[in-house]
Amino acid sequence: MTRLTLPFICECLLLCIPLNIYVIGNNLAEGVQWALFRYQQSSLGNTLILIHKDIHYVIGGVLRGASALSTGIWVTGAVLLVAALVVLAIAAVRDKPGLVRPAGILTIACGTLFLFAELVEYGPTLANDHGSSVPVGIPVIIVVGLWLACGNFTTPEENSGEPDECAGPESDGTKG
Repeated sequence: MTRLTLPFICECLLLCIPLNIYVIGNNLAEGVQWALFRYQQSSLGNTLILIHKDIHYVIGGVLRGASALSTGIWVTGAVLLVAALVVLAIAAVRDKPGLVRPAGILTIACGTLFLFAELVEYGPTLANDHGSSVPVGIPVIIVVGLWLACGNFTTPEENSGEPDECAGPESDGTKG
């Protein structure tokens, strides 16, 4: 396993963790949402809704207003997450550690978009008349993105004394 395989595996695992637990209305439905799909339970039955179905709901006018905007933002975040996964796959296959930082920035952006989608849908308290949400996995995405963006995935020979861009000012014990 190379040093670039672990970031790729971690990014793959982000597709497997639940990002959001939600309730619609006054317990009309509840569900769990991942990056590319959601599972929803209601009195009408259990439903697995893939992301392409959400896009059709927006285009067809089933979702309107804040729900449509929130879905569009979520889909954009999902596209960024898949793009970061592709970048990390290329980095691992071609042994290009310089691609890990851009993938980390994409991952942070997608986590931020997922959180913003929740804020658009449910407001700043993540609870309103339309329902409520608990973004359980979104902080994990942001933390993994920070690790990818700030981590040093180069070998000592490749590093060649370049300063770490995410580290604060280094103190070597001298003044002045």
